Amino acid sequence: MPIPHFADHDALPPFVSGNPTSPETRSPYAATMDELVDRFCTSPDRAKLIKGLNAYRKHLFSGGFLSGSQWVDGSFVENVEKTRGRSPSDIDVVTLFNRPLRYQVKADKWNDDYEGFIFGTYFDTRKMKPAYHCDTYSIDLDSGSRALIRNSTYWFGLFSDMRGAGGKKGILEIPLAVDPMEFAAIDELLGRRFDV
Repeated sequence: MPIPHFADHDALPPFVSGNPTSPETRSPYAATMDELVDRFCTSPDRAKLIKGLNAYRKHLFSGGFLSGSQWVDGSFVENVEKTRGRSPSDIDVVTLFNRPLRYQVKADKWNDDYEGFIFGTYFDTRKMKPAYHCDTYSIDLDSGSRALIRNSTYWFGLFSDMRGAGGKKGILEIPLAVDPMEFAAIDELLGRRFDV
């Protein structure tokens, strides 16, 4: 299913085709980076944000985060140019990840490394936002069912609410990159549209 058009409230709809219980027609909407560029690269400001997201994805790839997906949301999936008279200022991203292979082999090292190095290097939004124009959050898919359910419902609930409007909006879900050639291909695609 292609990424849906904005609904009447100028955001991605929480579901399409009148049936909110059908998994194929509700948020999060499966998409690729190519599809995200096709749908949302409509201005130089948006192109710059997508370029930052692409660089962030490359950063995660270099750290061994190859299995999982990302929820893309925030004002980026809204028509803020119309409703607020401005471009989106960042992209909200929740990375749902399986731990890198080295932690699949040595699971006991994960907690110490996460606190001491991994969080600050890959997910701390205070460090990632200036470099990548992304508000970055994470969900560890290997954390156990209770933590996984709690974190997933929290972030999905938060990101599907429209700030200050009381409405609901949709989210995109993009798989993490497994091919390092993807990053150059997305930069090239962006460059065909805008000089960023």
